[in-house]
Amino acid sequence: MKVPVKAPCTLCPDLDRVEQTLRTKYWCWHLLEPANRVHTVISFLVCNLPHISEESWTERLDFGGIFLNGREITRDQPLVYPCKVEYYEPKFDIGDAGTVFAPFTPEQIVYADDDICVAYKPPRLPSMPAKEQRHFSLKASLEKLFNRTIHMPSRLDMSAQGILVVSLSERAHGPLQRAFELRHVKKSYRLVTTAPCPWHEHTEDLHIVRDPSHPVLRTVSNEVGQAALTHFERLYSTREESSVLTVLRASPVSGRTHQIRVHAAHAGIPIVGDNFYGGANASDLHLVSYELELEHPTNGSRLLFTAPQAHTPPWITA
Repeated sequence: MKVPVKAPCTLCPDLDRVEQTLRTKYWCWHLLEPANRVHTVISFLVCNLPHISEESWTERLDFGGIFLNGREITRDQPLVYPCKVEYYEPKFDIGDAGTVFAPFTPEQIVYADDDICVAYKPPRLPSMPAKEQRHFSLKASLEKLFNRTIHMPSRLDMSAQGILVVSLSERAHGPLQRAFELRHVKKSYRLVTTAPCPWHEHTEDLHIVRDPSHPVLRTVSNEVGQAALTHFERLYSTREESSVLTVLRASPVSGRTHQIRVHAAHAGIPIVGDNFYGGANASDLHLVSYELELEHPTNGSRLLFTAPQAHTPPWITA
């Protein structure tokens, strides 16, 4: 069944729900001239964020999230005016970060050789070090595990989960990156929606652009922004209490920020647990990177990986 492409529209996000989901509160100051007795970044923050203990700023510098003129700082620095000071304040106790961010264990390695690794990223773990903090990420976990710098050509949203591939060797970095850029890597996801899904297959071919209503959100456009293409296929439906849950396959041709989530919302099938784009309430985002098919970057063999059942959520069936 062919479904007409909808006209560009805002996805009308619930901004209160978005803010409640975010783990940090963002502060930003543009300083044109010196303030009394304020000569360094930390003395300025102590003065302007009195609800934060002065003794905690050494720990906060190490945790991350403090920026001067757009560059993260890890030690106190003098203010040279004019300047810009930013801070991503955690909404949790830094000492509890180990429970806020999901752990990564060696058991979540799906495949590894001398050149590449396929790993299952759990939900609530960033793929890369984030502006808010730099200690907890899949990249940091893998670099610690393999004792080397890795290259990550593709990433998953922090709230999403599933398999992704990284390169472990210098000789694999370039070929794997080019394979993603040339769209030679095939990816498919599984997602769940509670919305009615009248079609069997559907394609969203709309650009992804920043949503002016909030800096972390994206929306769709016919012309501006980054071209994006996502194919959806309805797999099956189940009933859970009073709700009908529909499981779909999403196959993104491009890899834009929040692409599947935005395209799903625009198609009228917001993903369960998606607090950014109107999904039904749930403890986790019901979006899983389920299959990867690619050519090995150094030996040319064709590889197909499927997310192991031991790690996938119970709503997924083959």
